[in-house]
Amino acid sequence: MSTTACEKDIFDINTDPNNPSTADIVQVLPSGQAFVSFVVGGQFNIMGQILAQHMGIPSGANQYRSYDQYNIPSSTFDGRQFQNLYAGALQDFQNVIEQGTPASEFRMVGIAKILKAHTFQVLTDAYGDLPYSEALTGINTTPKYDKQQDIYKNLQLLLDDAINDINKQQGRFPATSDLNYQAGNEANMGKWIRLANTLKLRLYMRTSEVDPAGAAAGIKELYARNADATALFMRSGESFQFNNGTVANSENPFYQANFRLQNNLAGSTTVGTIMTSTNDPRLPVYFLDADLKTPELNLIFVEPGRNVYANNFITPTTPVATAPNSIRYSFPGTFFIGQAFSNSGAAGSTYAGIAATDAAAKSRPTLLLTYEESLFLRSEAAARGWSTAAENAKTLYDNGVTASMTRYGVTAANTATYLAQTRVAFPVAGSVQDKVKAISTQKWLSYYATNGMEAWSEQRRTNNPTLTSPIVNILGAGKFVNRLPYVDSELTRNTANVSAVGLVPGDVQTKVWWDAN
Repeated sequence: MSTTACEKDIFDINTDPNNPSTADIVQVLPSGQAFVSFVVGGQFNIMGQILAQHMGIPSGANQYRSYDQYNIPSSTFDGRQFQNLYAGALQDFQNVIEQGTPASEFRMVGIAKILKAHTFQVLTDAYGDLPYSEALTGINTTPKYDKQQDIYKNLQLLLDDAINDINKQQGRFPATSDLNYQAGNEANMGKWIRLANTLKLRLYMRTSEVDPAGAAAGIKELYARNADATALFMRSGESFQFNNGTVANSENPFYQANFRLQNNLAGSTTVGTIMTSTNDPRLPVYFLDADLKTPELNLIFVEPGRNVYANNFITPTTPVATAPNSIRYSFPGTFFIGQAFSNSGAAGSTYAGIAATDAAAKSRPTLLLTYEESLFLRSEAAARGWSTAAENAKTLYDNGVTASMTRYGVTAANTATYLAQTRVAFPVAGSVQDKVKAISTQKWLSYYATNGMEAWSEQRRTNNPTLTSPIVNILGAGKFVNRLPYVDSELTRNTANVSAVGLVPGDVQTKVWWDAN
């Protein structure tokens, strides 16, 4: 399904742009899935990558500089992100639920509830309090704003409802219309149930700092449902993802954004310093060799908030001997952007060793919740004493790192060498805080270029790793973006309910409910 459908102008969070009341729900479901991939894998991903300090802005690149310097006004993400998730994805999922329930289409209804819960989780983690209980009605154009803690409670209940619906084994299988798992049989429906449980674990863990007792109780109850964690949670090969294509407008949304606006992102010194200090074997995949001509990996990262960089390649020799004095950077690796870049006046396609086709980068799936994340979630639950004796925090941590390495083609031998380092090895004898720091840092690293929203949310939850205040920081030295501002369309049309939240329009510093660090 082409993601250009997600670039519509939408004017109301209770208005469905696709008019699915006249469409079969088997056609409506994939529309919502495409919306989520386009937004979460595209502009939300880019913003999260910058705020989590995975990426920064090269000299002369201005497309995302405002994010890097914390200048994020209320117009940001209004028409094509915030509203595409509300009036696009969420309304699609709600229509599947409302039309499918009386028709006993409980397989697709259950899937739609899981997708609805995931989409609301992404939104509330970014904005805090939001319309939930009165949203998606098709009638109320000024829905009240629910407290984030109430939204979280309702999402847990919604996921339980979804599991119960799927277990009824009634209604059609969506099959190829399901763009996440292609659920055409009960085995694939089981993947949706395991995803729902893994989402529940993510939600509980997100509240670990603000409500540790509640998080512990919820996770223990979750584990009590099945003594076999591999039957309960996501398995290898079951990552929650959206498969992209190679034809125009079907490509991975991060690739699309970079292709259209090349050379606007480079690796940040924050992530670069951490990875180089441990000789992380993902380095040549995550980042482009800055000089593209020597056997050694030459990495040049950008500092958060810096505007200008000095020339660092005065006499480039290849591929263009006459290229002017220039600055080179470590852009995201070709795994993510293909040959869609230029360095020192030469197009990426002219450099030796760069693949002649971008097909792999184009078709790379949008990752929404990976197997490695599920392992890190289980590892943290075990480290905190919230799971069962059968769950070993170190084993799950090692397996999570290995799963991330495997995704990027790192060999088992190199992974073992990496895990053997003192700075990387799981701190078995350390404190709970030491263990959580190790787990959350590796989880943060695994999100590079793929799920910026989760990278940013996890950093806010744990304060791992420590971020650097941007050199140019609109908020002031030492201050950080802790939420996204409520969008203009809501400030204009739902003024009273937005005002009732108690935030000044444009506020990006007040922490969301679960951010207690």
